[in-house]
Amino acid sequence: TAGDEAALLLFCPAPSQSLADEADWRLLAHLAQTPFYQRLGVELQVGYAVFSGIRQLNGQTGLLLGVQSPSVALEGLLTHIRAFLMQLPALINADENMGNAALAEQFSPHALPIPQAAEWLWQARLAGHGADYLEQLQQLIQTRTRQQLINAAQQLNQAAGGWLCLANGAAVGDPWQL
Repeated sequence: TAGDEAALLLFCPAPSQSLADEADWRLLAHLAQTPFYQRLGVELQVGYAVFSGIRQLNGQTGLLLGVQSPSVALEGLLTHIRAFLMQLPALINADENMGNAALAEQFSPHALPIPQAAEWLWQARLAGHGADYLEQLQQLIQTRTRQQLINAAQQLNQAAGGWLCLANGAAVGDPWQL
């Protein structure tokens, strides 16, 4: 809807529905969540609704970034988001502990509430994964390397899985299609 404030959601799907890509994207989201808010929400004060996280849409895992701003236009919001994403490889290199173990623990069948486990298993089913999805994903997250994550960040920046943008205004130039 039109309004006085610019609002933008950017969904960056993983390049495939493989469990390895999902593990990479989940780790990227885990590493980016706090720095994204810190950079855009606190340091740059771009907007007051600043968030990022992992989402699954019809079995497709992706990184979702969102910003709402009373003072920055849509083109500026997209520029800030893209600049942040371009710095992901440096962020990965600077992080001594990538958080593999902490994130993998969240996929332990004993740690998940039943409704959340059911939703994740349903999304896994939509993506063509089997009943051992949680165990496989947990194992992959634990064993991802820094180089694999840097490669994933490069794929993200190249839009290897495509990008979907939803905004409350007109497209902000090429290569966006309506």
